[in-house]
Amino acid sequence: MKVLGAFGSKTKNSQLSSYLLDENTVIDAGNLIQSLGDDFLKLDNILITHAHFDHIADLPIAIDTYYSRIKRPIKIFATQKVIDIIQENIFNNKVWPDFSKIPLFENEGNTITFHALEYFKEYTIGNFIMKPYPSFHSDGSCGYVINNQMVFTSDTFLCYHTWQFLNENKNLTKLVIEVSFPSAYNRLAVLSKHLTPALLKSELESLERDDVKIYINHLKYEFIDKIIDELKEIGLYDKVTILEDNSEIEIV
Repeated sequence: MKVLGAFGSKTKNSQLSSYLLDENTVIDAGNLIQSLGDDFLKLDNILITHAHFDHIADLPIAIDTYYSRIKRPIKIFATQKVIDIIQENIFNNKVWPDFSKIPLFENEGNTITFHALEYFKEYTIGNFIMKPYPSFHSDGSCGYVINNQMVFTSDTFLCYHTWQFLNENKNLTKLVIEVSFPSAYNRLAVLSKHLTPALLKSELESLERDDVKIYINHLKYEFIDKIIDELKEIGLYDKVTILEDNSEIEIV
């Protein structure tokens, strides 16, 4: 997995959520154009965790930018609720053209196709086995269990499924989980359903293992230093890896 965008805010030095599993499959579309360039045309599968803009920002723009060179329909995977939100609010011929009804420039089929995912059901998507599960963040949001090796929470709040998976399945050895705000912003975190270092520490009490490699993502750029300082203060900093743009995680 190559991290195309690791952060929860876009600045000159931070990019929005995108995770390339291989050249054909990506999770989330916050930063596809700048990171991939023409390699966007290799994508067959785009998995969306939820419909918040920092996870879909490049989806409509990239499709428009590369439209004339897209040779086969790009498959968009998400829960039905997320698909409905994207179709109603983005690809609606008001905010953006509905590319699910626009034929490819040269080949048969429409430019994009939507594919609904159900929670807790396994799907083979490209070269990966993906199992979506609810993340208790926004309508229809989900994380993914990837290849029975990694739990990828995406944006999440308190979520017992994450710890249940890890406690019951020893093959799951990697966890990517978010921390968006310092604990002083607990009220904002709770209202927006994000984690802080203090909330993460509390959640980790449910993890009954010490052999899981934990990666932290989605830091809001303005608070990076505060979050890192707090992780050090509460004894978590040496137990986690903070992801950055262009970080890589091995998935076999």
